[in-house]
Amino acid sequence: MRNPANVDELVEAIELAEATQHREVGERALPFPRRVVQERRTPEGTQRPVSRPAVPGPRDEPMPPEAPRSPPRPWLAGCAVHTENAPRAEVHLNGRPFLALLDSGSVVSLLKTAVLPPQPEAKMKLSITCVHGDTRDVPARRVTITAPPGAWPIDVGLVKELPVPVLLGRDWPGFDQLLASITQPAGPAGNRPSRKPSKRIRRRPVLLASDSPRDGESPPSTPNLYYDLYQQVTGAGGFSKEQHADDRLKHCWGQVRVVDGKEIQPAPHPTPHFIVKNGLLYCVAQRRGEEKTLLVVPRSKTGTVIEIAHAHPMAGHLGVQNTVQRLRDWFHWPGLEAEVRRFCQACPTCQRTSPRTPPPSPLIPLPIIEVPFERIGMDLVGPLPKSARGHEHILVIVDYATHYPEAIPLRKATTKAIAQELFLLCSRVGIRSQIVTDQGTPFMSRMMADLCKLLKVQQLRTTVYHPQTDGLVERFNQTLKQMLRRVTAEDKRDWDKMLPYVLFGVREVPQPSTGFTPFELLFGRQPRGLLDVAREAWEQQPAVHRTTVEHVREMRERIDRVMPIVREHLVKAQQAQQRHYNRAAQPREFQRGDHVLVLVPTAACKFLATWQGPYTVTEKVGPVTYRVRQPGRRRRDQLYHTNLLKRWVGTGPQLSAYTKAAPVVVDMDPQLSAAQKTELQHLVSQFPDVFSPQPGRTHVLEHDVRTPPGTIVRQRPYRVPEAQRHAIEEEVQEMLRLGVIEPSHSPWSSPIVMVPKPDGTLRFCNDFRRLNEVSEFDCYPMPRVDELLDRLGRARFISTLDLTKGYWQVPLSEQAKPKTAFSTPNGHWQYRVLPFGLHGAPATFQRLMDVLLRPHQAYAAAYIDDVVIHSETWEDHLERLRRVLLELRRAGLTANPRKCHLALSEAKYLGYQVGRGLIRPQEKKVAAILSAPRPTSKTQVRAFLGLAGYYRCFIPNFSSLASSLTDLTRKGQPEKVQWTPETEEAFNRIKAALTTEPVLRAPDFNCPFLVQTDASDTGLGAVLSQVHDGEEHPVIYISRKLNPTERRYATVEREALAVKWAVLELRYYLLGRPFTLITDHAPLQWMARAKETNARVTRWFLALQDFNFTVQHRAGTANANADGLSRVWAAFAGLSGSTPRPPPVSPLLHRTRTTLGGGGCDTCPELSSASPWKPSSHTCSCSSRAERPHLRIIKNCLLKHSKRTQR
Repeated sequence: MRNPANVDELVEAIELAEATQHREVGERALPFPRRVVQERRTPEGTQRPVSRPAVPGPRDEPMPPEAPRSPPRPWLAGCAVHTENAPRAEVHLNGRPFLALLDSGSVVSLLKTAVLPPQPEAKMKLSITCVHGDTRDVPARRVTITAPPGAWPIDVGLVKELPVPVLLGRDWPGFDQLLASITQPAGPAGNRPSRKPSKRIRRRPVLLASDSPRDGESPPSTPNLYYDLYQQVTGAGGFSKEQHADDRLKHCWGQVRVVDGKEIQPAPHPTPHFIVKNGLLYCVAQRRGEEKTLLVVPRSKTGTVIEIAHAHPMAGHLGVQNTVQRLRDWFHWPGLEAEVRRFCQACPTCQRTSPRTPPPSPLIPLPIIEVPFERIGMDLVGPLPKSARGHEHILVIVDYATHYPEAIPLRKATTKAIAQELFLLCSRVGIRSQIVTDQGTPFMSRMMADLCKLLKVQQLRTTVYHPQTDGLVERFNQTLKQMLRRVTAEDKRDWDKMLPYVLFGVREVPQPSTGFTPFELLFGRQPRGLLDVAREAWEQQPAVHRTTVEHVREMRERIDRVMPIVREHLVKAQQAQQRHYNRAAQPREFQRGDHVLVLVPTAACKFLATWQGPYTVTEKVGPVTYRVRQPGRRRRDQLYHTNLLKRWVGTGPQLSAYTKAAPVVVDMDPQLSAAQKTELQHLVSQFPDVFSPQPGRTHVLEHDVRTPPGTIVRQRPYRVPEAQRHAIEEEVQEMLRLGVIEPSHSPWSSPIVMVPKPDGTLRFCNDFRRLNEVSEFDCYPMPRVDELLDRLGRARFISTLDLTKGYWQVPLSEQAKPKTAFSTPNGHWQYRVLPFGLHGAPATFQRLMDVLLRPHQAYAAAYIDDVVIHSETWEDHLERLRRVLLELRRAGLTANPRKCHLALSEAKYLGYQVGRGLIRPQEKKVAAILSAPRPTSKTQVRAFLGLAGYYRCFIPNFSSLASSLTDLTRKGQPEKVQWTPETEEAFNRIKAALTTEPVLRAPDFNCPFLVQTDASDTGLGAVLSQVHDGEEHPVIYISRKLNPTERRYATVEREALAVKWAVLELRYYLLGRPFTLITDHAPLQWMARAKETNARVTRWFLALQDFNFTVQHRAGTANANADGLSRVWAAFAGLSGSTPRPPPVSPLLHRTRTTLGGGGCDTCPELSSASPWKPSSHTCSCSSRAERPHLRIIKNCLLKHSKRTQR
């Protein structure tokens, strides 16, 4: 056979060879090409016959006539498999295994009738058409086919004569994945030997004129890669059921206003609103001024819809906003934008082809080299136009200390040539210690490694695709090429001859970073140049003559004087470069095991992906250098600079786009050992995405604002002072940058207010009071602070996490965003996240934290955005802290590192100082109470009582102490309070109670409790305590006032009331545990067992039958804790004359601290209310001391004696 003369003859030869090969192996070959004669014009315009094979296609074969098809045969009886390698796979049909034939040309799956158990006449029919055009209706059944890609229910046809049990078509969603897993060649671990790819020419299918469809025929269709995706969307039935089953759409079903054209709620209908049509839920909304009916998509179908709108070839992988706009024209579901954003961020194609690169990592200054030629940088420039002397490359060498450059022309860029020039350089300046090169082939060769080993030179290599590491040489390369381009404009072949002149010009110019010329730094003097020659000619003065000794001495002195200045200039230059470069830089850090994409520069094809991967980080080599494992590439492990890496976003829970991977500095307990601090810092460094000053964005839940249909809150904005407009604009721009707000066209509007902060700045606030009035209230419970403190008190290690702008990390639902709209002088905006000021915000955030911390509730808790983790041992605390941080990462939440405190022995939490088994109020909070001014109005009195009442558990008998102040807030009292000496004493008394540094002991539920109670004329008091080391330690103080009816009770009734009230009030600690009840009233010991007793007291004791306690009597002199709770204020009230003095019915000794602001005996001047209390011993000197109870001060204690007291 002659050699082909053109492309047509080459194609002919290939077709002949293929046809012959198929016939030799006995398979069904292509019809042998027949020779046809075609007329073809020669270049000279003549015609000559050209032979060309014509391979007829399927359409060229004549269809058999109808008559020979008698007798009729089953429509698939003639099907046969003509290859032994037909794609087959094992599948499970309703749980039973079968071997299925995969038919890529079939759009319907078929089963042999005998495969399924018989059943009554099938109601469902399936119309199928075979390749010959015959159409037939066959029974259909719905079955579930399971294979490695997954399990999907589909409708299949039943054919009795089917030659295989299962014929799997493209209607099964996992068909393409299953077929690809079967037909792909075996890898290195397989049994098939790998084949070298063939270099034969592949023919591209050409559509000839004879292949065009005839009349009545459909054109040939190409395989649709997304056919199975559309099958999921167009599948019959079940959509309405999925809408009803979706919990996320329950709120939408509850706001339906029209059902099949019938209004169930009166018009006008708000926009948007929901309707039901043919059993399907729709949302009616405005789109570009037009009312549209949008189909509401359940959760199970949102991923499919987003896949079509974003990843389909007709969608084009557009960005988030374009995808959202496209979906909003047809569909609606809660959280559409957030779900689209997560999908686009995790889209593999978009991640690999995204033109955006992450912000560069901050610049790390290189070490300053002070010894000339101690470290040199080396690089190759070329290939350049070949010079007249055969040079094509330039070997560039720059000294890092003096910036002295060398440029050596080379004929070939080989290691041998480079080694020769390097030896010549060493002969002039000495053997160097370090050489910095890139990873070019000449520098990575074995010869270069042997050379460096021989000369004891350390070879430093830059990372791949990151020449900035050797920036000194790379920058000089640009300068050198630019100078050569200018000096060789006339003759490009003489560029190598111009190198010495160019180098001289560079060496005698001061460098910006050093401030001196390379000549001066290397030789200690400025060599004589052309300018020196010109100046000497004009001045006509001979050069100054110096001896060799003088020259050496001056050179040394000059170098000693210049080098400190050079170092200072280099430091300033590095700082200036760092400031300029780091303006757009952001710290980024990867951990071992992270998946990353690698930026591989390529200019071969604009359609090639610029990002490759994902690959795995195996090691952090330097501050910004990582070792990445790349399976399938020539070098499996490669070093990359962090600027060439981008974090791979998987399909799981996503982190906020605002999260920075910055080095985290979190407050730790200074008493930790060095090893503990190292372990804790290592743990913190693994969560740079969690410890961030930028708010995250969770995907766990959304906040919704439910309002009655048809209700709109529209308020005029408050007029803003001109001086505050700049602060408002800055806050709006910051919220736009963080993605907190967006421009709005909502009819809702709430005003804004600017509230001054203590530091003088302004706080941006929204006035949502009208919106809160019309919105539904969320009744989700908040945790009790006292229960949280009880859990923390005995912990040895406590960590507190404060979430960054907690509410801003919770997204709003689509229907709630317009309701949060507000106006500023520069526009109308609405929130995308949960704003501060909504009354449902605390409940939503507490629900979120309870959901996240439910698996860790034994050692972690949260009060809104304040998270606390507590442990008894160091190892447990590290593990528990890790688990909680992982939970925050999965939820997409971030914590403010400035407000987080880790592994503290005593922590400040919710206004308390807890730890080491103790609980005390925070000093700053107490200082705020002590500095509170005297109230002048009822509002100020309530504010003071609320502030001081937060610590009432530390103040014995708080209710009695504050009784005169609470009386000022009663209904009917004037707004402007009437301040009396009695209220002044109560005001100072409450302050004084907090100055004694009260301390409570954290409860130990493994130890028994003691409850001490007492009652006075005006109040009840109790203290819960436990015995530790032989001493009683209070756990909590409680007290309350007696109402007028209770004040008239008998003494025994008041004491019994104190017992009943205290036990019920402390049921959280006492129920289910045995405890001891201590009272100073002896009759209570037997009254509960007496046959005849007070009916009221009996009822109270019956109410305590659920408790297991024993009553123990303790004399009043020994029951100081509880006795002082109830009686100190009664004693003070009796002395001041405000209430009648009770008779001395029992030998009680009332003690209290002398920190009272006043009060005393009416008749004794030393103890009168007008005289201050003296910190010394004093006895009342009134003459009536023997006839009535009298007072004494002994050791700073006020003592009251009755007639029976003999002391």
